[in-house]
Amino acid sequence: MNKKAIAILGAIFLLIVGTLGFLIYSKYSSSKTPATNGINNTATTTPSDNTQGTGNDVATTTTQVPVSNIVKLSEDQVVSPALFYSGKGITYFDKQGGLYQSTLQDDSGQTILTQKKQIDIPVKSGITKILWPAKGDDFIAEMQDSAGNKTWSYFNSKTQVYSDYPAQVESVDWMPTGDKIMYVWLENGKATLNISDPDTKNWNQLADMWELDDKISVSPNGNQVLYYETSSTSSNIAINSVSSDGKVWKTLVKTGMNMGVLWSPDGQKFLFAKKDADSQKYQIWVYNLVSDEVKNLGLFTTTDKAVWDKDSNVIYLSVPTTGTAGSAALTEDTFYRMDTTTMEKKQYPSSSDSPIDGRDLFLNGIGDKLFFRNAQDGSLYYLDLTK
Repeated sequence: MNKKAIAILGAIFLLIVGTLGFLIYSKYSSSKTPATNGINNTATTTPSDNTQGTGNDVATTTTQVPVSNIVKLSEDQVVSPALFYSGKGITYFDKQGGLYQSTLQDDSGQTILTQKKQIDIPVKSGITKILWPAKGDDFIAEMQDSAGNKTWSYFNSKTQVYSDYPAQVESVDWMPTGDKIMYVWLENGKATLNISDPDTKNWNQLADMWELDDKISVSPNGNQVLYYETSSTSSNIAINSVSSDGKVWKTLVKTGMNMGVLWSPDGQKFLFAKKDADSQKYQIWVYNLVSDEVKNLGLFTTTDKAVWDKDSNVIYLSVPTTGTAGSAALTEDTFYRMDTTTMEKKQYPSSSDSPIDGRDLFLNGIGDKLFFRNAQDGSLYYLDLTK
């Protein structure tokens, strides 16, 4: 073989070896290269000018968490969260008495709060609950004095001023028009039912009350008022009704130790809690004002851990698996959906990493998200009802 042939064969050999080396190197290098299509775990939002209300924008950072049926929405300890009239956001107070609003936004199938904004109103310390009206932007702040007695203050959204109610106000609720209130006035050992402007001016006495410790709840149409005793140690606490003109009185739930009422949106039913004689725990019952039928729904919880769906048949409840509803102690809960007509019941499995004590329940506009305040940490959460 001549030298020229040997040189050609050598070149071919070197070309083959080089190509194989390059392919092996390329494959090895690609396996070490980080992927570029991973998940971005943090999303930062900047408030815009279209947030409802006026006030100071607060920059918010929302951390995306794995999708589950229970999602934590805020780190704030919220007081009386409520849905905007438009259904597109949530308003709430913090523990210091500041008022905030945030927009609800869908992010890859998960709801988040964005555009957090503090509303520029005077700060009212000691607020434990807000009584929101069905209409209008005014509200009533509920506080508690050093002796444990409830006190109230009316906030006028036009004048931006709080007006404290007199100490003689024992219980109060909004009329559905949002421009009147109904309240129990206690003075010199006598209680009366009254109606007035939201600041208790221009009042009119409707009737005398038999007990001195009644709590009232006005129906959604304003035609009827439910009331029951709150401090009685009797084993029999009735739930009664009176027409809004103070003329027609009736005892609806006559026997048992009963507590709390929650009107259905159509005003034809209400939930109440009755203490079970054996377990000494409260169970949820429903009263139908059209048929006068009363039913035990068989779930051990209280009305402050329940909410009606807009159809006035279905309810959602937070039911303790640990602890007792109606006591001062915290509970650990499971959520249920129940049809009060068919008695069909559904339990939602909880995938939350934290214990849940559900309070202040409310639904979004289309009814597929159940929002609530978790009393365990005070923060706002929601349950995805589609999962």
